[in-house]
Amino acid sequence: MKKLCYIIALFGLCFAENGMFSEIGAGVGYYRYDEPRVMNTDELLLNINAKLGYRHEFVKAEAVGDVFTTFGLYTGGYLEFDEVVDDIEKKTSYGTASSQIFNGQVKLGIDLLAFSDTMDLFVQSGIGYWLMQDRDYIYKRQQVYVYVPIELEGEIRSAPSFAWTYLLGYNHLIDARHKTLSTPTKIANADLFAKQDKGFGLKGSFGWKKQNKDSLNFTRIVVDYWKIGDSKPSDIGTSYLNKPVAFYEPRNFTLSVYLQYGWRF
Repeated sequence: MKKLCYIIALFGLCFAENGMFSEIGAGVGYYRYDEPRVMNTDELLLNINAKLGYRHEFVKAEAVGDVFTTFGLYTGGYLEFDEVVDDIEKKTSYGTASSQIFNGQVKLGIDLLAFSDTMDLFVQSGIGYWLMQDRDYIYKRQQVYVYVPIELEGEIRSAPSFAWTYLLGYNHLIDARHKTLSTPTKIANADLFAKQDKGFGLKGSFGWKKQNKDSLNFTRIVVDYWKIGDSKPSDIGTSYLNKPVAFYEPRNFTLSVYLQYGWRF
């Protein structure tokens, strides 16, 4: 019994986090942006992650920021709006794609397993801001999402210096805005500003953290997904290929899968 109590005490000491805590890490993985039957990109993703928070017993507050740089292959083309294509490959063009993305969150969480010495399970929520800027298209594009993350985040301590970590989250979209600066390219005689407020996001991660002699390191696999619906046609009058049209931003899907490694302080 005395030995068992000693082991339980070690679990608590190794991963005790009352007070301030912070993380910094880096990641690498795969990024895909897809507008069905219009275009898609397949890109390498590079990531920098940072977190700063405070925990007191079963309550924590934290701010999390991720910066992504992506670059890879663009596949797509430009069609006339009344054109029907039997073989989409005949109208397909290839190029390069590159984007910069920022994803930031401020969250408050409560530990539902505060009575446990070996497990945590935080239910947490707050406000999130997601910004993407395309850098390699023929026109400048920007997408902004404001959302509410609703998450379960926890850990299972299987040894005094080792713990499994996980996160499952749903992102409730509040507002999404899209901007395309097309006038400099002569494609249209007006820029597109669209609202896309129908959609949602999902996030999951699984990994581990380990207490080494001099540091606490974490490793995790992260999957991030967004599904955004069509915008309404723009109210502005414009033209494309000398034809009057109403521009809109089509539905799109974003998928990121990457591996993160970092340090916790």
